[in-house]
Amino acid sequence: MVWMKFLGVLLMSMGCLVIFRMNKHLLCLFVGLEMMSLGLLFVTHVFLMNQFWLILLILCLAVCEASICLALLVMVMRLCGDDLMSSLLSDGS
Repeated sequence: MVWMKFLGVLLMSMGCLVIFRMNKHLLCLFVGLEMMSLGLLFVTHVFLMNQFWLILLILCLAVCEASICLALLVMVMRLCGDDLMSSLLSDGS
């Protein structure tokens, strides 16, 4: 059980590191968010072992977040042509 706590904290910290350091591409931001949600799932599994419904709720929220991120990525790729953050910030002139 101690390794699951460590793994959860490690995934959450690596997700924060990916979000704050490698924010050139939109896909990197979404991968960092997924790592953070997976770390949250591991941490809640350790602390809330008897409440299976809460673990399933967090897992469902992570799946919904992944599908919304994928839809946003497809929309940005169709509108801008790439997933660079710099193309989102330009005013088009």
